[in-house]
Amino acid sequence: MEHDDTRNRVLEAAGQVFADRGYEAATIRGICDLAGANIAAVNYYFNGKKSLYLAACIEAQCVREDAVPMPEWPAGTPAPERLRGFIHTFLRRLLEDERPAWHRQLMLREMATPTEACGKVVEDYIRPMAMILKGILIEMLPAGTTEDEAFVVGFSIVAQCLFYHLHEPIASRLMGEEAYRQLSIDRLTNHIARFSLAAIGYAEPFSKPAGDSIAATAQ
Repeated sequence: MEHDDTRNRVLEAAGQVFADRGYEAATIRGICDLAGANIAAVNYYFNGKKSLYLAACIEAQCVREDAVPMPEWPAGTPAPERLRGFIHTFLRRLLEDERPAWHRQLMLREMATPTEACGKVVEDYIRPMAMILKGILIEMLPAGTTEDEAFVVGFSIVAQCLFYHLHEPIASRLMGEEAYRQLSIDRLTNHIARFSLAAIGYAEPFSKPAGDSIAATAQ
């Protein structure tokens, strides 16, 4: 439909402009010129610049959630297996798609200089995923582990995944392009799961063969 096409063109153009220039420097006229839309389109479809910026941030952060949903684990699925499934899904969301470059650029800009959009994205989209991870970890961490401690462990796991999303230019130069291309999502999942489970105490340390670890049996 033409209605949807115009809205999508405005949103895509806005994402590019906001990513390149930031919220303050971006102009509605510049966005609409890029989108090939009437300047009134921003108010018509998004009720103003602030709401348009929020929509762009949500698009950049959350577009993959519907395409790559979290697994629906059967009751009684062991926590290490669920952790591996969480890591695999998160890596797919980060690395598997061919999203526009502005998605990552906009969210990096938003993290560096947070706006009201950051709070909305965290509460509506990131917190639910974080609660899934926290619930998995609580089952494996020692009795008496506080919620804050569980969050910190979760942050460490998520950070490992994010590294390959945010620092590919660095990692590929350090390892070499050919070696880096061999890091498939399955291979990264196996490594991050094993590394994390070993830290928690649910897998053998790296001084022992990977085949002896619970992480390997949970594949």
